[in-house]
Amino acid sequence: MDSLSAISFVKRGKNRKIVFIALSKPMMPSELVMKIYAKNSNTYFNIVSRALAELTKKGIIEILNPKERTGSIYQRTKLGENIFERIKE
Repeated sequence: MDSLSAISFVKRGKNRKIVFIALSKPMMPSELVMKIYAKNSNTYFNIVSRALAELTKKGIIEILNPKERTGSIYQRTKLGENIFERIKE
């Protein structure tokens, strides 16, 4: 995926953009939920999970411990860092 297509992909999805920007360091989905949606964390876990899956599929973020069945840790890829530098506000 080229950089412009990836930027468009992140910006087109409100939840993808929120999760992508919140992923400032390697984090687990539960940490992201607490960072983004502190008040209603149970309600929003599925939103964060879906956004992580979409961003991972496009190579914008990656799972650092893919062999673990639970407790996946996500971080931005080089492409993701490039996108972040171009869209940060």
